[in-house]
Amino acid sequence: MFPPTRVQATARVVLKIFQLSLLAFSLRSSRLSRLALWLRFLSWLTWFIFIWTHSVILAQYFDCPLDCTLRHMLTFFQTVSHAFIVVTTFVNGFRVQDQHQDQLDEVMVFEDSDPWVAFTALAMLIPVVGVEYLVCSNAPEYPFRIRIYHLKMLPSILALQLQIISFILEVMKVNIRVRHTKLQLQILARELSSRWPQRKLQPLFFDQQIYRVKDLKSRYNELHHLFVRMNGSFGGSLLTIIIVYFALFVCNSYWLFVDIRTTPLRTYAILVNLGFIFNVALQMATACWHCQQSFNLGRQIGCLISKLVKPQGSKRYNDLVSEFSLQTLHQRFVVTAKDFFSLNLHLLCSMFAAVVTYLVILIQFMFAERSSTRSNQ
Repeated sequence: MFPPTRVQATARVVLKIFQLSLLAFSLRSSRLSRLALWLRFLSWLTWFIFIWTHSVILAQYFDCPLDCTLRHMLTFFQTVSHAFIVVTTFVNGFRVQDQHQDQLDEVMVFEDSDPWVAFTALAMLIPVVGVEYLVCSNAPEYPFRIRIYHLKMLPSILALQLQIISFILEVMKVNIRVRHTKLQLQILARELSSRWPQRKLQPLFFDQQIYRVKDLKSRYNELHHLFVRMNGSFGGSLLTIIIVYFALFVCNSYWLFVDIRTTPLRTYAILVNLGFIFNVALQMATACWHCQQSFNLGRQIGCLISKLVKPQGSKRYNDLVSEFSLQTLHQRFVVTAKDFFSLNLHLLCSMFAAVVTYLVILIQFMFAERSSTRSNQ
C-alpha cells in the first residue's frame, strides 16, 4: 500500500473530526462501553426534560401569539426528533455489544480517506457553523423569548443537521461502489460485443465469462444489501428530520416575510432566517439528489445487462444473464424513510410546493390575528 497523500491525510482528519462530532451529539455509539453509553444517555435525557419543562412553564405564564406558537411547535419537533435518535443510538449500542457485531455507521464512510467525501462534509458544515455563529453573536439583540428559543434549540438543530450530513456521506460512498460496478459491467459488455477475434463468437467463450457475470451479480446483491442496511439505520431518523425540516422551512420563511415587511433594517434577523432556509434547502436537495443518483445508477445497470444476452451463448450463460436482469428489477437501489416515502427529486418538488401552501396559510393567520388585535383595541 502506498502512503496517503497530503490531501488524503487531510480528508482523513476531517472525517475523523466529523465522526467525533457525531459521537458527542449521541448520533453514534461506536465501541463505547456500557458506562459511557449510560452516562451520555442520561445527560441528554436530563437536557430534554429541562427543555420540555421550561417550555411548558413559559407557555403557562406568557401570552402566546402566532409567533410564539410556532416556536413552541419547533421546540417540540426538534427536541423529540433528537431524542428519538438518542434513544435509538442507545438501544443499538447495547444490542451490538450483546451480539458482538460491528456497527453499520463506521463500515462505509469512515473507513478510508476519500477527499471528495471530506470536501462535501466541509462544504455543508461551513454554512451550518456560520449560521449558528450569527445566532450566538447577535443573541443579546434578540427579545428574551427568541433568545431563549435559539439557545435551547442549538444542540438539537446541530445534531439533526449532522445526522443528515452523515447520511449524505453514506449514500455518496455507496454510489461510488455502484459506479465502479457499472464500469465493470460496461467493460464486460464492450468485450462481449466485440467481433474480434472470431473465437468470441463461439459458445465456449461465453461459458468462460460466466464467472465474471456471477461476480457482478454478487456485487449487485451486496450493494442492494447495503441500501437495505442503510434504510434500516437511517430510516426512522430521516422520517423525523424531514418533518422537522419541513416545519423549519415554513416557519423561517414566514419569519423572513414578517421581518422584511415590518423591520427591514434588522439585517441580522433577515440573515439568520435566510441562513436556516439555505441550510435546510441545501441539505434536503443534496440528500434527494444523491438518492436519485442511486436509483438512476441501478436502472442504468439493469439496462446494460440486456447487452450481455448473446444468441451464440449456451443456455446456462443466457439463463444466468436473465436471472441477473430479474434481480435488478426486484432489487432496486431505493432509499426510503421507513417505507413512508422514497427520497428523490420528486419528494423535493412536493416539499417545496407544500411549503408555499402552508406559508400562504400562515400569512393569512398573521393578518387575521393583527386585524383582531386592532378591533379589540
